[in-house]
Amino acid sequence: MLDERKKIILKITVKDYIESAHPVSSRVLAKKYLLGWSPATIRNEMADLEEEGYLIQPHTSAGRIPSDRGYRFYVDFLLDGYELHEEDVKIANSIIFSVLDWESLLRKVAELMSERTSFIGVVLYPQLREATLKKIEFVDLREETVVIIVTTSTGVVKEKIIKLSTPITEDELQKVKLELNRKFGNKELQKIYWDLDRESKKLSIPSEIIKTLKDILKELIYAGKEEGVFVAGLSKILNHLEFQDINKVKTLVDVLEEEKTLSSLLFTAFLNKGLTILIGQEINIPELSDCSVITTIYSLGENITGSIGMIGPKRMKYERMLAFVELIGKTLSEKLTQILGE
Repeated sequence: MLDERKKIILKITVKDYIESAHPVSSRVLAKKYLLGWSPATIRNEMADLEEEGYLIQPHTSAGRIPSDRGYRFYVDFLLDGYELHEEDVKIANSIIFSVLDWESLLRKVAELMSERTSFIGVVLYPQLREATLKKIEFVDLREETVVIIVTTSTGVVKEKIIKLSTPITEDELQKVKLELNRKFGNKELQKIYWDLDRESKKLSIPSEIIKTLKDILKELIYAGKEEGVFVAGLSKILNHLEFQDINKVKTLVDVLEEEKTLSSLLFTAFLNKGLTILIGQEINIPELSDCSVITTIYSLGENITGSIGMIGPKRMKYERMLAFVELIGKTLSEKLTQILGE
């Protein structure tokens, strides 16, 4: 563990580099922050921090910048607290709560995160790997036409319109609905798919309803295996000094355009069930070694549904970015519960 003087010097070195984008020298720290220590003392402490892996000296004559380990120590132990802007709260509420359907909502969230941070916003499609059936509903449109609506525990809703070969009364339709929900409510989608044929014979359910239910379940189960990620703001990475090398940027964008790469990053937050930050080499993707990824979950009621995140340079204002990602996760959860909850 670092002593107090080293913590102070590391903290202001990280903060100064985040603000200026220039390597930080002992003379700058002594003059700018009035620490009460001589430039020589600060220089010695910075040399120790470099030796211990917290700082890097990019060039012999230059000052120092934080290493991945330095950023990690700063985030874990030296932050003054989260910095939530009142304007962020207003914009998050006004935009998120103006969207009515959940797919548009997820796209809007990715765009909002990118616009407010000038980084890349990403949202992981609701995960159906462990999804269960929440409810089946029918809407009778008359003339033997019925809408079948299936809602999962993760809030995903699928519907199809079918034409029945024989008439069915509203009372009979209600009975079918009650029986299906009683039999299959809270069961895994895959199990329902395989059990439907057997159970339908016992319940005397019209074949068109069973076939359509199986089609809907198949689509839901398949969708759960898709990588599904909404991405916004890829071009914004060009606005940052770390990404001025066009070849470096092209390689980075190529990686970020692979949904499997992004979904694996976001799935980390989904598994950790909370706010997560990966810095540089911790991301374990060489092309993202100059980046940090901040992610969190979003939920429908008490069910964790998916995750959101932002990708930007390691040189970011962590106090604000952590607060903002956490805010959007909570606000999105409230909105999804409002749209799709009971």
